[in-house]
Amino acid sequence: MEIYDITPGLFSREAYSNDTEPTLKRVCTINDENEFNLSDINMCVHNGCHIDSPLHFLDDGAPIDELSCEKFVGKCTVASCDGPVTAQWIEKNMPWDCKRMIINTHGSGYLMENAAFEIARFNIELVGIDMPSVANKQSEGAVHRELLMNNIAILEGLDLTNVPDGEYFIVCPPLKIEGAEAAPCRALLIKGIMI
Repeated sequence: MEIYDITPGLFSREAYSNDTEPTLKRVCTINDENEFNLSDINMCVHNGCHIDSPLHFLDDGAPIDELSCEKFVGKCTVASCDGPVTAQWIEKNMPWDCKRMIINTHGSGYLMENAAFEIARFNIELVGIDMPSVANKQSEGAVHRELLMNNIAILEGLDLTNVPDGEYFIVCPPLKIEGAEAAPCRALLIKGIMI
């Protein structure tokens, strides 16, 4: 069994657009008066590796804590695409029995609107990408809405360096933050187990 941790360090990636930069503040340090360390964290729920829920772009959409855990655990396909991801690429590279698709753009791509429509034709649970957002600025709303309206969770901000294309078992449940539109997660790809 081989495990790929595809979660970048929270502080090693620049925050996206106007997102709050994450900060860690030590509020208690081990010394003569304290026997433990204690820290506070301040961050946007979209910092680092995170899951978007329907509430992110849909007023009546489900918040992150209401999404089924089954979306984030199970068989997964990883495939590489250099440049923008098109509908034609999805049609050619997404297996029909795929429930979770991770797209490795090698830091240079995003889903085009027609790709989002094509993905929605497949009955999948999750789509992930190695970029801070699944879409470019011009089509961000349209791409997110198409996926989220079709109950497809979005996993963004992955580090897919040195991850070969192929079939994996993924584990990436988001933190259970009641009422939030997104939440950070620790994403792992496991090679060698299939259920």
